[in-house]
Amino acid sequence: MTVTSWYERVSAMPRVTGGDEAYLLAEELFGLNAPMHFVWVFDRDPGVPAVQQLRARLAAGSIHRAVRRTRVPMARHRWVRSHLPAVGSDTDRIGDDEVGTWADAHVRDTTLRPIDGAGWQLDSALTSDGRRVVSLLVSHMIADGQGVYRALAAAHAGNSGALPDPVSARGARAVTEDVVDAGRQLAAAASSLRIVLREAWRNRESTTAPAPTSPVPSAPRPVPSDGPETTLAIVNVDRGQWHARAREHGGTANSLFTALLAGVVQRSGYPTGPELRVCIAVDNRAGEPDERANASGGVWIRLSDRVDAPGPLGGIRALSKQAFVEYAQSGAEQVADNLQPIVRLLPRRLIARMMAGIAGPDTTVSNLGVAPETALGLGGVHANSFAIRALMQGMPAERRRIQGPAIAAWAVEYDERITLTFFGIHPDHFGDPELVRKLIAEQLSSWRLDHEFW
Repeated sequence: MTVTSWYERVSAMPRVTGGDEAYLLAEELFGLNAPMHFVWVFDRDPGVPAVQQLRARLAAGSIHRAVRRTRVPMARHRWVRSHLPAVGSDTDRIGDDEVGTWADAHVRDTTLRPIDGAGWQLDSALTSDGRRVVSLLVSHMIADGQGVYRALAAAHAGNSGALPDPVSARGARAVTEDVVDAGRQLAAAASSLRIVLREAWRNRESTTAPAPTSPVPSAPRPVPSDGPETTLAIVNVDRGQWHARAREHGGTANSLFTALLAGVVQRSGYPTGPELRVCIAVDNRAGEPDERANASGGVWIRLSDRVDAPGPLGGIRALSKQAFVEYAQSGAEQVADNLQPIVRLLPRRLIARMMAGIAGPDTTVSNLGVAPETALGLGGVHANSFAIRALMQGMPAERRRIQGPAIAAWAVEYDERITLTFFGIHPDHFGDPELVRKLIAEQLSSWRLDHEFW
């Protein structure tokens, strides 16, 4: 083996990095879990054997992984193949009108253990009118939305993944590889520190606002019952109407989605300050091959004017385009993308305080675009409804009052539908499920969009 090929192999080894590491720290330091939820409704039952086959193929692929820790300081932990069996049940029977209730209960009642290798679960239920509802829960630590799409495509094609066996993380050779990775991470930390310090120097005159005075936790603690649970909602919208309204008001599907969420926040009475801060998700995958578990980022826009419904979308569209262009042009110069290498140098207690003190946006929108065909079929049957959402579980209500977002939403397009999913986080403004549905319905009606809740 040549030196070059050995270094190439070390570089290609899947490591816990970027978003994976952030979710790992959130779980270890605060006990927070971040499940993603994919839900399908099939009006014609593809059958239990089709669900079981999908479960087996996913267990042979990229999301069936576990964390193998390294003892070499600064080296990143490894992703290895999980040896735990795939789990799930197909015996539930539910009423015709209980699809949404079943899905909500499923995401709340299922506990994933991604660190140990139990990072996903596939279940299904049969309704009294013969429809099959399928639920796939995947920890955000082990994949983002595009990563799950890829896993589903591989399962659809019958292709297995190529994650290393856990034994590959043992022995002298593995230690040598970890030492090499540690050296690279030290170099990355030095480069990132230069970027962060330069940006801090540029902004030294604009950072005169007082620092937050709210207390921040420095260690995990149990969730107190000091406020309502987070809320969930799923709603189908006519795809043709959605794009027509966007065009009528000078926008795109993405700017309409942003305006919709901004309107929901405004209707709730949530205090946003002089500007409403919106985080828009961005997919950072550059193409094939990209085997990172998480490769997503986000850009922020700030809306100083009230967003009318209906109203012009040109301003939101222009702000979003500018943010996307600046993000693409800055690339590795983004400050937020340079914090992770530096964080590895810090004590855990300090990391906890830093993470707890990070201010979030007022709302987050994730437009997942058109779902690939490989994500919609099961056993030769096409799904009639399909939804994607992500949650953060375990955050106390007191933290949800001071650390955004207040509400988050996702959108996915397929066939003649767009399915929107909402996650109400702030306990006082979005803690009442009926009120959240009312706010969403009023906003959709204001945009003259026909809709139906699950």
